[in-house]
Amino acid sequence: MKVNKHYQDFEEYCPECGGRIISKSFERLCESCGLVVNRLLDRSNYSFRKSEDFNNSSKQYVALGNRTDFIGGLGTYIGYENSKVLKDKMGKLLSPNEQKLFRRLKKNYGKFLKIKDHETEYRIFRILKKISIYLNLNKNVRNNAAYYYKKIKKKEKNVINNISLIAFCIFNAARKEKFNAPITINEIATAFQKFGHRVNPRLILRDGLRYKKHLEINAKPHKSEDYLTRLINQVINHKDLELRLIKKKIPWSKNEYKINLMKMSRSILEQLSKWERGGRNPFILTGAIIYLADKLLTKKNNLKAVLTQKLVSEATKIAEYSIRDHYVNLLKPHFIENKN
Repeated sequence: MKVNKHYQDFEEYCPECGGRIISKSFERLCESCGLVVNRLLDRSNYSFRKSEDFNNSSKQYVALGNRTDFIGGLGTYIGYENSKVLKDKMGKLLSPNEQKLFRRLKKNYGKFLKIKDHETEYRIFRILKKISIYLNLNKNVRNNAAYYYKKIKKKEKNVINNISLIAFCIFNAARKEKFNAPITINEIATAFQKFGHRVNPRLILRDGLRYKKHLEINAKPHKSEDYLTRLINQVINHKDLELRLIKKKIPWSKNEYKINLMKMSRSILEQLSKWERGGRNPFILTGAIIYLADKLLTKKNNLKAVLTQKLVSEATKIAEYSIRDHYVNLLKPHFIENKN
C-alpha cells in the first residue's frame, strides 16, 4: 500500500541523523531513520451545539464510524460510567424518583447486555489491546488486526483457537504496516505467553496457513534495513552500554555513538548484495551487522571495540551463536579479512 508523503512548506530535519521530516500515518517522522518527531492529532468528533446558552454538559457529540476493535452498544452511559448520582443537562440533580428510574435503566443496560452474544470477541479484543500496549504497536496495526480477525471469523465457520488466530492477525497486520519495525513471530508468541496464553510460533504459523485464503496477503519479505533502527535502539538502551563507552574511553556521547553506529551499519548493508545475503534471516543478519559495524567504526577511529556478541545478543534477543555464525561465515571474510 502506497502512502503519500506530504512535505511541509518549510523543510525540517531529523535531530538524530539529519534526514528530512515527513508526515505519515498521523505522525511526523524522519524519512531516513524512522524516528518519530511528533504526532499529528486529528479530531474524530465534533459538537452539534455550540451555543453560549448551554454549558459543556449539554453539548452533543458525534464520531465517524465504529471502532474496529470495540464490542458493545453505542458506547454511551446514563451519566458517567461509574456515577451514582445523576444530573440533568444543566447540571442539576434529578429528583429521587427520577434517580431511581434512571439508575434502574442504567443497570439494565450494563456491560453484560452490551456484549451479549459477543463475549468471545470482547475477550479477544481485550487481549489485543493488552498485547498492542506490551509490544508498543501503533493504532493502525491494532485496527488492522481487529479487522482481519472479524473478516476471518465471518468467512470461517470453525475457528480452532481464537487466541492463536488474533496472534496471527497481529503478525499479518505488523508485516503490512511499514511504519513500525516488523514484529517477529517469536516476539508475538512471547508476549502472549507473558499474559498466560498458550500461544507458540507453531500455532501462529498453523493459523496462517489455514486462514490466509481469507485475506489478501501480498506482503513483501522484510530486509535487514527494516530492522536496523529498532535493533540499534535496543543495543543503545542496554543497561551496560554506557559503562562500556566509559571503560573503552570512547570520546562520543551515547547519542553520537548511536548516529555513527547507524551510519556504519547502513554502509555495510549497502555493500552487501542480495546474492551475498542469500537466504539468511534478515533479523539475525541485522544483529551481526551491528556487531561488525562497531568493530569497523572503532577500528577506523583507533578505538577499542565497545560491543560484544553477548551484549548484542542480550539487547536484541538473538542467540549469541547465531550472531557469531553470521559474523564468522559471512561478514568477517567480506569486510575484515579481504581488507587486511
